[in-house]
Amino acid sequence: MVARPRRRRNPWWILAVIVIAGAMLGNVLAGAVGQFTYLAWLGRSIRVGLIPPGIGQVQPFVINLQVLTLTLGLAVRLNLAIILGILVAAFVFRML
Repeated sequence: MVARPRRRRNPWWILAVIVIAGAMLGNVLAGAVGQFTYLAWLGRSIRVGLIPPGIGQVQPFVINLQVLTLTLGLAVRLNLAIILGILVAAFVFRML
């Protein structure tokens, strides 16, 4: 019986770095092609985060304890170019 070589597993942080790089590349792509009218659909994005009702901008969540003030904020912006960048990054990770 022939022993098959074990596939080396990549650490999870390499996947996280590659996915973030893919999202950043997708964001650059969306900004670059957004000026062309026939490719503007790649740059249309949705924003999800801590957004109070009736306000269009993302506002941080503030907890004031007089001794300590804690400010939390999270906003995720997605568009098709960012999703494509993440998919390409995941494909590259599979190839590693």
